[in-house]
Amino acid sequence: MSKTSRRAGRGKRLAGRGKRLAGRGKRLAGRGKRLAATRRGAGSFEPPAAPQVLADRVALVTGAGSGLGRGIAEGLARAGARVALVDIDLEAAEETHAAIANPGAPGPHQSLAIKADVTDETQVAAAFKKTVQAFGGLDICVAAAGLAPAHPLVDFPVAAWRKAVDVNLTGYFLTGREAARTLTREGRGGPVRHSPTCPPEPNGQRRKGEGGSIILVSSKSGMEASKNNSAYNATKAGEIHLMRGWAVELGPAGIRVNAVAPGNVFKGSKIWNEEYIKEAARKRGIRPEEVIPYYISLTALGIEIQPEDVAGVVVWLASDAARVITGQVIVCDAGQVFVR
Repeated sequence: MSKTSRRAGRGKRLAGRGKRLAGRGKRLAGRGKRLAATRRGAGSFEPPAAPQVLADRVALVTGAGSGLGRGIAEGLARAGARVALVDIDLEAAEETHAAIANPGAPGPHQSLAIKADVTDETQVAAAFKKTVQAFGGLDICVAAAGLAPAHPLVDFPVAAWRKAVDVNLTGYFLTGREAARTLTREGRGGPVRHSPTCPPEPNGQRRKGEGGSIILVSSKSGMEASKNNSAYNATKAGEIHLMRGWAVELGPAGIRVNAVAPGNVFKGSKIWNEEYIKEAARKRGIRPEEVIPYYISLTALGIEIQPEDVAGVVVWLASDAARVITGQVIVCDAGQVFVR
């Protein structure tokens, strides 16, 4: 083959490669526009009107001052529950209370803000006592207080590790223990309630499965580990196993225990703060402003997960519709963690 022919062939190959790269650039540009549109529309999400499936129920939510905890508390209130809002930041909990108490919220006096550190067993016990005193009992407990320190393994400070374990594991343990004590002592804190399809036992006693509901807010990271997240990965996986053990242990008392494993929820999150976003950008080799669109792009649905989405799952788990569901993890991540 002559030099001229070889050069011509090489030129054609380079031209073809250029076309392919141009096509790839157009596809990426289109993907960026779609993600930008998704992100722009995220703030306009309005949760559907919730039927009062939790009317007369009493719920306690830890971490209720922000992010998922706040969204879940608001969702429980929309479903008719009276909600104790527990947070180490009382001002933040009172902001959630104000949001629940607005004229659009169902019923009067739906919530109570309580300051408590979930790593302190005395404060946790006091929060449950205040809830029972204020609302007459307890039906639902949601553990949602958590931390997510992000560091490469070789640079991970042991103090950050210990604090995450203390809040994410010890905090959940203390919350779950006090919830179990309260639910068994209070007998779900009020008159026996029955649905039309589930009449009372002939002797008037509660049917099995009516002992109350404990729900742990874990994470997709508890099922699929992520880079530079040693403490979060370990503690969120640990929460799932706590839940499974408690489901077996508390089942005879009719107490259901489940977990939700949300994907990345950015709205109102203290976890997704400026430093965490910068670390995520370094981890992925992208700019900070590209982090949220990037994580949205990892989901099958390509949409941003809202706190209201997770709240809807929690409300269902706490309701009679899920009365035979226990020991389960419900993944609400827009299709990111599953076998592909």
